[in-house]
Amino acid sequence: MSESPVPDEQHLATDRQAKRPHKGGRKPLSCLACRRHKLKCDRKVPCGTCTRFRREKFCRLNPAPPKPGRPRGREQTAAEVDAASPEGASNVDSSVREAITDASTGVGLLSLRNSQLAVVGPKADAAVETRDVPSFFRALGLDANTTSIPVSSLPQLLAEIQRANQPSLLWNMMEGDANRRYWETQLQSALPSRSMCDLMVNYYLDHINWIFQITHVPSFRRQYEDFWEAKDGQEMDFMFTALLFTIISVSALFIPPGTAEIFGCPKESIRDLAHVWHKVSHQALRAGDYESKPCIVQLQTFSITQFYWYSTNKIDTLNSRLGQAVRTAQTLGLDKDLAPSQTLHDEMRHRIWWDLVDSDTFQSICLGRSPLIRLETPGVPLPLNCNDDDITETFLRPRPHDEPTVMMLNIFRARFFKLMNNHICYRNPNDGDSYEAICKLDDEVLNITRSYPWFFQLDQEGRPPPLPHPMAEILTWQNHIIRTCISTQRIRMYRPFISHRIGDSWAKCIEAAEDAMAVYRTLRWNKSSTSLQKFLPQAYQMFSVAVTVTALLLVEGSLPIPNVWQQIRNMADDLKILEDEGCVSPVASRGRQVLTKMLSLVEMGNNGAPVPEDTEDLVADIGFIFGGEQAAQAYLQRLASRNQRLRGRDTSVPSTISEQKATPTSMDSSTYSHSRFQYMVGGHGVVDASIVENSAGYMGQQQQQPAGVYQMDLMMDDMVLQNMLNFDMTALMADSRFE
Repeated sequence: MSESPVPDEQHLATDRQAKRPHKGGRKPLSCLACRRHKLKCDRKVPCGTCTRFRREKFCRLNPAPPKPGRPRGREQTAAEVDAASPEGASNVDSSVREAITDASTGVGLLSLRNSQLAVVGPKADAAVETRDVPSFFRALGLDANTTSIPVSSLPQLLAEIQRANQPSLLWNMMEGDANRRYWETQLQSALPSRSMCDLMVNYYLDHINWIFQITHVPSFRRQYEDFWEAKDGQEMDFMFTALLFTIISVSALFIPPGTAEIFGCPKESIRDLAHVWHKVSHQALRAGDYESKPCIVQLQTFSITQFYWYSTNKIDTLNSRLGQAVRTAQTLGLDKDLAPSQTLHDEMRHRIWWDLVDSDTFQSICLGRSPLIRLETPGVPLPLNCNDDDITETFLRPRPHDEPTVMMLNIFRARFFKLMNNHICYRNPNDGDSYEAICKLDDEVLNITRSYPWFFQLDQEGRPPPLPHPMAEILTWQNHIIRTCISTQRIRMYRPFISHRIGDSWAKCIEAAEDAMAVYRTLRWNKSSTSLQKFLPQAYQMFSVAVTVTALLLVEGSLPIPNVWQQIRNMADDLKILEDEGCVSPVASRGRQVLTKMLSLVEMGNNGAPVPEDTEDLVADIGFIFGGEQAAQAYLQRLASRNQRLRGRDTSVPSTISEQKATPTSMDSSTYSHSRFQYMVGGHGVVDASIVENSAGYMGQQQQQPAGVYQMDLMMDDMVLQNMLNFDMTALMADSRFE
């Protein structure tokens, strides 16, 4: 560990003072900022030079001394104190002088003198002197003009405090304006250029926002413009800054690297920046004191950050933050909003509440835990069926149920998870999860699916209806999401009963498995140039469906679904698209390996060989999909009974699944090949280079990197960010706003 620079600075300061001849006091004529930068000062407050270089607030803190005859206020500036001091200004090293006034605490004026802290003002009688304060200030990063000074690590910072005689006094330096100025400097240095930020925001709104629809796009764009057009000296909105950083972080996970390079960001850096911006988003929340000052925007930030946690497989972190988000929502009274929406504010509160209900209930199903939210009757109204353009600050225009909108997915998803929440929280303990209780629950689930509007229905060949543009692509992907969400849960519900083929449990599982894959077959033939970009954020969704259906095929031995083995194989291969695009998605890369392993086991069983019964590694990988590792272990234990059946049957007689395997397994010969989905990015052979870039060269570079290159160690201290933010990131970009 490097030694602290404090002793060296002290010796240098002592040597300079020893060599400097003592002269009579000379009164400074410029403000502190102009003296530091050796620039001409017109002695105004703020002076013209500081106004030009956007240092007005620092000029006001340390202005030029008043001209003769200027009236003095109750509080004096650092320069005025120097002039009045009998020691004279010759004892002041101007290169390290600072002045901060804390009017709220009445501490008075703090002025650095000869590497010591002198307290003057109302509490001058309690003045103390401490050593090494300049180094302490630099460690805190309080000088916003010198962002190139390294921000020291937390251990060194604590060591600096221990060297001081009055650490509590020094900690007061991080209160109020000084604390805000510190975080504003750090957050501004992490912002990309305006043009780069525009690209990331537009990518999110076009290709990702429709999944949760948690932001009201028109009002967000107004806030976004205000954020960039903020005048100098205007306080930064930390909560909106956190929302913006999480949006560009999620976009950086999926945006084509070549597109980012056009706007000034090296394509090999964009995925790493996704991690950095994710951490910065959380630091912005902390700077805004989100724990003690809860607000709606921080809940929007949580909702969008879910994409990051799912993509990077940070499920434990997601659940920890989910608990905090639920408590914040209850503190804000979102669970008590029983009246229908009348304004934009009302509708956004309803959207956010139901998004939390969906997330919480889904996690409770996957983890086998009780929901954090227990819905009551009457409850919060469901979101309205309207597009964002139908909502203003004072006006709402709901649309009929059969009219397509981007909110229809969220309405049906909320209805489904409301039903599941009531079942989990209020089911009859005497019935438990009996077959009769599950059948009753399934009937209620099917009532929801039967009420799908016409644009979520399928024709006799299992295809969604053709839809008008520009809503066609979004609605088709939304149709896929709601069907996979409900179908995979129906399979979970009936899985415990299919070993003995109780009732219609097996037929229900087959029906759900077919429905889960139906829309995706259509989407793979879609030639839209933007459809691929809407596929990328759904790696977790694809992995869940493929694992659920493959487990049925592995344990049961067959599924009466045409080309089922190849369809699953295509899903596994499609996950490689994320790797080809350089996306940071352990769910996709690891998920593809898991699916490939499961399919090889299926193929082994189809060839009459016993399937390995040691499934511990497999259970750990798919337990979250099954509703817990215990549920996965219990189901996969049936592989032993399957092996017994394989040993006892005549392998010369072809099985049903063996006949199904007559379909080609080669990626080149498959009608559902990986290349078919890649072809969809270019309509009739024309690729939109601004949206989808051929990443062969980029991936060639990435394949040379060691495994886990994107698993960055981003653990950061609470006070400082271990130098992650200690550089102006806008230097990487063109059109930088902050110089």
